[in-house]
Amino acid sequence: MKPGRAFLRLLACLTILAAVAALDWYPSVKALGRLGRQQGDLAAKTKNYMAMASGFAFPAGDERLLFARGNARLRRALPAVTDDHAWTAIVLMDLQERAREDRIPHARVLLEPRAAATELGTAAPGAMDPLSNWIGRESAAIQDGFARALGPGCLPWQELLLGSGSRRGRPATRPLCLAAMAPLPELLHFINHVSWGEARLEIVRLRLQPGPAGSRAWLVCRGNYLVHARSGWEVPKVPGSGDSLLVDPDSPLLLQKVDPLLAPGSGKRELPPFGSPW
Repeated sequence: MKPGRAFLRLLACLTILAAVAALDWYPSVKALGRLGRQQGDLAAKTKNYMAMASGFAFPAGDERLLFARGNARLRRALPAVTDDHAWTAIVLMDLQERAREDRIPHARVLLEPRAAATELGTAAPGAMDPLSNWIGRESAAIQDGFARALGPGCLPWQELLLGSGSRRGRPATRPLCLAAMAPLPELLHFINHVSWGEARLEIVRLRLQPGPAGSRAWLVCRGNYLVHARSGWEVPKVPGSGDSLLVDPDSPLLLQKVDPLLAPGSGKRELPPFGSPW
């Protein structure tokens, strides 16, 4: 009986050791092996990336030439004025012409959040202005739009504008608010055409309020221009600006796989007829 008992005890111990090895030791050894392989893969990738980074130079000569051409194109596109008042005159004339072409009866421009508005609409003189009270109710949101247009880091083209300074003037950027009221189709076309003019307005914030009697909208825009005289709206210099990549988050090229060399240039497009599918 004693040898049989000893054999059973030995068998029980071996069974327990086998269970521990299967349930505890083997998964741990397997996990350690997987971590070792992952570490080896990461080390190989790091070595490859370091080799690629050591031979990477940005921008190269051809890329610098493209940047120079882009800056020259930007200098030609931005309006050059003697002072801020001249730019204001260009903006008002541009928007007045646009309101007349798009048949906008009521349109107003605010160059400051609390400043008096300038009437641009095509309504008859003395006609009731339906925008005054609405602009007053929206004043807090409009002020927030001005703050966003001028806040630090809110000018995505800052480095590009700083590189565009030349004998035509120093780069400046100034916000304004444009409010309008018209039937929805005309109002949408007016909004679409705001950035088409010579003032180079960039829409920063938009609020649209459709209505049966007439839809209303206000837009906080930012205008970029070159000015010769001292201006209170000059683009501030940023520390560390240089040859860094500039990515447009709204670029359609980021939404599809295309060859950049074959991508068509962006152009002005009219909105589809009202009520038609996009």
